[in-house]
Amino acid sequence: MLTLLIAAVVFVSGVAVPDVAYSAEAIAGEMTVYRDPSCGCCGKWIEHMAAAGFTVRDEVTDDMTAIKTQYGVPEELSSCHTAIANGYLIEGHVPAADVQRLLTAEPNVAGLTAPGMPIGSPGMEMAEGSEPYTVFAFTDDGAAAAFANHD
Repeated sequence: MLTLLIAAVVFVSGVAVPDVAYSAEAIAGEMTVYRDPSCGCCGKWIEHMAAAGFTVRDEVTDDMTAIKTQYGVPEELSSCHTAIANGYLIEGHVPAADVQRLLTAEPNVAGLTAPGMPIGSPGMEMAEGSEPYTVFAFTDDGAAAAFANHD
């Protein structure tokens, strides 16, 4: 059994997300992903999540703006696709390990986001390398704090 240890503590609106050791298989559950039909990188992110053990329901829609409004995704934190996993919003190309850490720790946040479309993030792998990016935890009122840094 694969056990991962992610080391970080994040404070979002006074909530600490502690170091968590977890079994990836134990916490990979179901998620619904909303994406535009023409977005290829979203399909690649879905493949990344499925490879990590998630069961993904793929909802293709021509109105991502309505989905983001419905779920309260702050505009400055938005990306190309929106997912729901165990009541948490997962916005954009967030790595599966970060989602698993979120689902294990169950902090009092709305979700995680990798704003924009960072090169090198899951689904955005390019032959020409990658760029460092940050995954943020955010609250219902849009307050955000770094959850994980990726180089």
